[in-house]
Amino acid sequence: MGGDDEKLDYGSAKLMGKLYTDKTCVDANKTACTNFEFLALYQAIGLDDTDGVLGLAVHPDIKRRNLNYVWNLKNNGVIDRAIVSFSIAGPNMDDQSYAIFGGLQPDQIVGGTEALKKMSTTAYRPYWTQSVKQWALEGKSIMYGDELAQKPGGEAAYTAVIDTGSSNIAISDDMFKTLVEKWQKDVPKVDCVTDDNFCQVMTPCTEVAPKLKPIAFAIGGQTFEMAPELYLHQAEGKRCQFAIHSNQLKGSTGNLVLIGDTLLRHLYQVYDFENETISFGINKHSEGRILMFDDGKRPEDAPKI
Repeated sequence: MGGDDEKLDYGSAKLMGKLYTDKTCVDANKTACTNFEFLALYQAIGLDDTDGVLGLAVHPDIKRRNLNYVWNLKNNGVIDRAIVSFSIAGPNMDDQSYAIFGGLQPDQIVGGTEALKKMSTTAYRPYWTQSVKQWALEGKSIMYGDELAQKPGGEAAYTAVIDTGSSNIAISDDMFKTLVEKWQKDVPKVDCVTDDNFCQVMTPCTEVAPKLKPIAFAIGGQTFEMAPELYLHQAEGKRCQFAIHSNQLKGSTGNLVLIGDTLLRHLYQVYDFENETISFGINKHSEGRILMFDDGKRPEDAPKI
């Protein structure tokens, strides 16, 4: 049912909409449902380059937590814990994607729940002060093989926003340009000019991957090492695209690293709203394809990926 018109002002962004309350269920049989309040926009100014998913960000005002879908389920007794976990299956994976509200699936995690690594989120929020808090972690470095993906003398630390709504991985422009130089040494035909945000090569990815090196992200005290075939995407014909690109956000947000599906599909993810932590473990469908280890402690017996 609809209510009164709502006007929200987030700095440069101005939103107009109508507040609705509707029954939302987390199961197909409609036995676990709750009334969820949401704002249906009919006018938005200043959000031209913005997209997102309603209801899973952390609202800074405790009195407005019911605008968050997970808190709404918890406060209405549908779930016991304000957590949500995700298992995302990507292309060519013999698995299905799903989300569990209020719990997790240990059998989907390599090593079970004991292998999950919990990370505290940072207080990062975008430059407009009334915005919701992001799921952000402290990043330490990005490595290409055994080399830093940064300019000599540059700042290695960064804020990593875990973005389940993004398909790829976006890094700062300085890091991207450094990576491009390294990619072009290993694969001279890489084209990063036709599209200045993405790189591609007119050679099948199966032939490109063996020439490249793994990329490792040190985030939240853990290092996630990806084999080259995991950050390549086979497009139409022989076109092989790189799924790591330049972050085109403006201002201070241009230094963010946005971690999307390219990495997240290989991890089991648990978002804890009560403690504002994220836990990661290797997803069963990616066992042996990705490495996850404590920073600076790569296992000696770990395979070369």
